Amino acid sequence: MIGGSIPKLLQEAGEIKKALEKISATLPAGISAADMAAKITGLETVVSEIDSVNADRTRLINSKGDQAETLSDFIVQVRLAVKAVCGPDSSEYEMVGGTRASDRKKRKKKSGETD
Repeated sequence: MIGGSIPKLLQEAGEIKKALEKISATLPAGISAADMAAKITGLETVVSEIDSVNADRTRLINSKGDQAETLSDFIVQVRLAVKAVCGPDSSEYEMVGGTRASDRKKRKKKSGETD
């Protein structure tokens, strides 16, 4: 892995590419402004693809949250409907995940408290 950020690396590479265009000395094969441009383009393409994938991922995560909230709200509605129709102490209410009224813990009186 490289040190530093990708934008800084691309900026440095661009400056070197401009310098290579001005250098008239014969450099070893594979070291030219055109080679630098190809490598810059390759990195820019990958960064662009990553940005696109990240945008899609963010959209999907937001959609997942929306769908989860919708489902959670519907579960609450179902429980309330079953509780209203069948009663808070019914086995049907328990079947949809509610706690029957008779199964709830009774409130304990604190010492010194009277009815």
